[in-house]
Amino acid sequence: MADKYRNQLASWAHTAGTFEGLLTLIAICVGCAVVGRFLVRFAPTAGGSGIQYVEAMWHNEHEPARLPILFVKFFGGLLTLGSGMALGREGPTVQMGASIGGTLGRIFKLDYTKLKFLTIASAGTGLGVAFSAPLGGAMFTFEEVTKDIKPSLVISTMLCVLVGCSTSMTILGAQPDYDVIQRSFAIPNVKEVFALILFGIFIGAMGVLYNKSVLILLNLNDYFKHVLPEVKAGIVGIVVALLLWYAPYLAGGGDNLGQDMLNYAYPIQIVLIFGLIRWIFAPLCYSTGVPGGLFSPLLLMGGILGHVFAWALGLVGIEVSPLAFCAVGMSAFFGATIRAPFTGVLLILEMTACWDLTLAMIGASAVAFFTAKCLKDLPIYTALRLRIPEVKQLQKEGKQVLFG
Repeated sequence: MADKYRNQLASWAHTAGTFEGLLTLIAICVGCAVVGRFLVRFAPTAGGSGIQYVEAMWHNEHEPARLPILFVKFFGGLLTLGSGMALGREGPTVQMGASIGGTLGRIFKLDYTKLKFLTIASAGTGLGVAFSAPLGGAMFTFEEVTKDIKPSLVISTMLCVLVGCSTSMTILGAQPDYDVIQRSFAIPNVKEVFALILFGIFIGAMGVLYNKSVLILLNLNDYFKHVLPEVKAGIVGIVVALLLWYAPYLAGGGDNLGQDMLNYAYPIQIVLIFGLIRWIFAPLCYSTGVPGGLFSPLLLMGGILGHVFAWALGLVGIEVSPLAFCAVGMSAFFGATIRAPFTGVLLILEMTACWDLTLAMIGASAVAFFTAKCLKDLPIYTALRLRIPEVKQLQKEGKQVLFG
């Protein structure tokens, strides 16, 4: 709904004229960014994705999420995502789910182990609800957050996902998140298998670079710590407004553009421009510390890289479907950056319903995963967790903070 109103606002701004229209866009985008960042003061752990705090809780490095996070994440995320910042909705829904689980656990006075299980299960449900992907949400709990499978955790997670996703699908419908026109693809031949292996290596390396881009901009934001965070968020709000004025389809989390790229082969010049802008724009928005996640921008970037690689193969005489490589790129880039390949495959399969690409996604995601691992890059949420003050202190004390 917020995306719809944002697009209507961008259309009105052009009819209103450069002075009135652009100034209105700037005022609204800056206001949303500033208020969204200000709300984080009431629940500091609600800034950014928040998934790193869920993982820290599982490792007994941080307390389970509390109720204020739910409200800050909801209203702050609505403002920042709705205004056009390149952030994902899954970060807010995951941490909101954790907040609900942690609060219920305290109300019913569960012991700490059961409280953790309920918090983690609710967090995975948040991801499943965000993308209409119950299997992906459940697998995220096991593969990324806990890196463990316990029967009691499996049961609690599956029950939470069942209830949460059933409720959301009853309200919103059970259709895949992406409306992909062509969902039937041929099984890869020998030449295409070789291409997928090369693609996995390429995506793995690009995933490492993307993670470093996110961390560099976070460090740059920390360098200007004397500047109020609301001021820094407001500056990025101006960038968002300018993007809405000149290229509104590049603003926001990237869901609409991702769907378009799954259905249409854009000219390579356009795809490259999309990629360059989003590569900088998404980490820039995330660095402000406003509520919002990384998943949706990651998926779009993976799709863009899939189109670019398919074009590059065409230059050497290997013709492949850019639409297929777009979908495979989404899952592989997820595996490379977050280091959760099974979650990425399940997530994109459920979001696109392109089940014919299962083998291609598994193969490319596995190669991307091992490429990133060989380059000795930390998964993005592990790197973000190591930035948490409590975790930094434990690391200084010589305690183990790296797992899996």
